[in-house]
Amino acid sequence: MYGTLPKNERSFDFDAVGSTTGFAYKGAFTVRCVLNLGQKHTVELEKSRLTADQRNPSQTLLGLAVALAELRGRIVEAPAWWKDSKGGADILDEEVIYDLLNKCLDLEEQWKTDVRKAGEEAASKNAQTVTQ
Repeated sequence: MYGTLPKNERSFDFDAVGSTTGFAYKGAFTVRCVLNLGQKHTVELEKSRLTADQRNPSQTLLGLAVALAELRGRIVEAPAWWKDSKGGADILDEEVIYDLLNKCLDLEEQWKTDVRKAGEEAASKNAQTVTQ
């Protein structure tokens, strides 16, 4: 359907040290750069589950719910420590979750930049073809 789009999955090596535990969180991740509508729906359901449908969740609760839900929706392959932590729920080092999410969001931006560049190149080629 979208044959000209860049590959949506990207891999990266993650390396962070937890400030609470001093644990070295290392390993390779493969993530979805952009979520499709079904995946976004699943992420939203997970956010609701994690906030227990509270009407006024604290900023901390909401932030953690967003981060965990997004990571669970994006991560395709992960190191054992991620899997063993129930998708981040058992991690004691909160900043690691946010570092991982930021890496995913950086890859989303890179993917969108790649899409824009591909569109500009295609438009340029089409313009050259029309003028020849």
